[in-house]
Amino acid sequence: MLSLLGKELKDDSIIELLEDYDVDVIYAFDRFHENTPDVYWAAIRSIGVQFRFNERQALSTIFCYIAARDGFKAVAEDVVGVPIYKSFQLAEQACLANAAAYEASPTKSWLKVLGKSHHVHYEFGDGVLSLVTLMLPKEMNS
Repeated sequence: MLSLLGKELKDDSIIELLEDYDVDVIYAFDRFHENTPDVYWAAIRSIGVQFRFNERQALSTIFCYIAARDGFKAVAEDVVGVPIYKSFQLAEQACLANAAAYEASPTKSWLKVLGKSHHVHYEFGDGVLSLVTLMLPKEMNS
């Protein structure tokens, strides 16, 4: 999945994936005139992923459901493209061992690895990894 991050909605690889799973793209516009950017959503529940495209139609965020929830099946962990840490402690240990920049919640419910080309947000529920979110850094997302 990581290799898709930053690609445009009309990129051949994105179109092929969406067609393979017969996915509709949902356009979410600023209907309340709050100056929020328009976004596009595509969910492939059967493989456990959801895509968020920014106002420029670039894939800015990929939600990878490690545990099935909200109608999403669990993603095949080998396709995510980043290390999968089963606990907050393992994620934090890896960051410290690799001198990786990161942010973490005081409650140990999430940890976000801050990379130059992408960020990886790990969400833990009851101490167990449940969601991995791949995202473009803010400066690459605008």
